[in-house]
Amino acid sequence: MVKWYNSIMTKLTVSFLILIVVISGMSFFYTYGETKTALKDTTQEELSALASVIATQVDGDVLATLEEGDESTPAFLAMRDQLYKMQESNEEILYLYTMRKIGDDVAFVVDAEYGISEGTAGINEVYDTPTEEMFLGFEGPISEKEFTIDEWGVVMSGYAPVLNSKGETVGIVGIDMNSQKIIDRQDFIGNIIYVIILVSVLIAGGFVAMFARSMIRDIHKLNDTANKISMGDTSVTVDIKRDDEIGLLAESFSRMVASLKIMMMDRDDQEQ
Repeated sequence: MVKWYNSIMTKLTVSFLILIVVISGMSFFYTYGETKTALKDTTQEELSALASVIATQVDGDVLATLEEGDESTPAFLAMRDQLYKMQESNEEILYLYTMRKIGDDVAFVVDAEYGISEGTAGINEVYDTPTEEMFLGFEGPISEKEFTIDEWGVVMSGYAPVLNSKGETVGIVGIDMNSQKIIDRQDFIGNIIYVIILVSVLIAGGFVAMFARSMIRDIHKLNDTANKISMGDTSVTVDIKRDDEIGLLAESFSRMVASLKIMMMDRDDQEQ
């Protein structure tokens, strides 16, 4: 009796399963990586587009007149409330603000949460770590290529220029999206892909096991037939119908049994 771990069925099933798992694993990592990239690209496009829309709602002429110390003026408060309302109306937005260039620096002008939340920036408060994309935002809509880290957290940001009535750029609108929202989206898609691949592996494994069981069953039949023939029983029949190598072997067994019968009949005739 062949032990289960030496069985051809076990070896075939395990070999096919390992192959399926390897291929599925490679497919998972490739698909997940491409999906993450596509999701990040889509998020960046959404941020740029949203920043562009909000920028058109900001009065560039008013923004250009705001200076340090104007935080309590009606013009500042009206713009702050406008930005805060837009921020609160979209759950994807973590922070919303406007900025301007001051020499080689970039500084805040109106923060949507100024006076509402702690730690917000006042007019002309310089941003310590401006990025290349932030400067490019004064030229056209753009978003950060990667997450940025500052005192307000880890975010993905988008920018768009604010124009005055003459069409001149007087600042930018900045939008921050919480990085965790993007990561959650990526994880959600990754989990879906993982489940799909896992189910596919299980289904494929089931088919492999069925195929291996069918093949081993017929091999066992051939083995039993061979044992009976070795004991001198030529009345056996081989009832295996397959269109593969095992089927050819079964036909060879049938021919061999027929030949043995003829030989035994000839021998009996000679003895008589």
